[in-house]
Amino acid sequence: MLVLAACGPAKKDDPPRFGRLPEFSLQDHHGHPATLAGLKGKIWVADFIFTRCGGACPAMTARMSRLRHEVPDEVAFVSFTVDPANDTAEVLARYAANFKGDPRWQFVTGPQKDLYTLSTDGFKLAAMEVPPTQQKPGEGDGPFLHSSKFVLVDRGGEIRGYYDSTDEDEVKKLALDIARIRNQSAS
Repeated sequence: MLVLAACGPAKKDDPPRFGRLPEFSLQDHHGHPATLAGLKGKIWVADFIFTRCGGACPAMTARMSRLRHEVPDEVAFVSFTVDPANDTAEVLARYAANFKGDPRWQFVTGPQKDLYTLSTDGFKLAAMEVPPTQQKPGEGDGPFLHSSKFVLVDRGGEIRGYYDSTDEDEVKKLALDIARIRNQSAS
């Protein structure tokens, strides 16, 4: 009986499964390919930012930087830009250096259409350029609308959680969920 119980359904506190990400092929801040296939086998945390952001992005990136030191070294981090016209690999490399990026943290750019489709259809998060007529100086993040969520992705490319990057308790929950996923067998 005990053996059968151990093979039962997932534990109540296991992070849920929100769906598998689609394949993508973009470029990181070193000019190297950034793909879902390249992340296979890794647990990773994603977010969407842009380097000219005057709102949430600097705080999100600082929190992501701090989170890297609170989780095991095997966990990867991926920050996708929503402003690829400005955020070239070179610009992202400078931004990464400002936040003391390391080899396990990719800052990713590519065609705007591909990035927005990945955000909205893959991650199920908002990403769009705000029309100039609707932009209000000094309000919001600027010319781009994007989510301030961190997203946890498992070894098989499946989304396992969404976390408010502005809420310390949510970021702590993210770290706990990373530990739970690490203890599960590879997807």
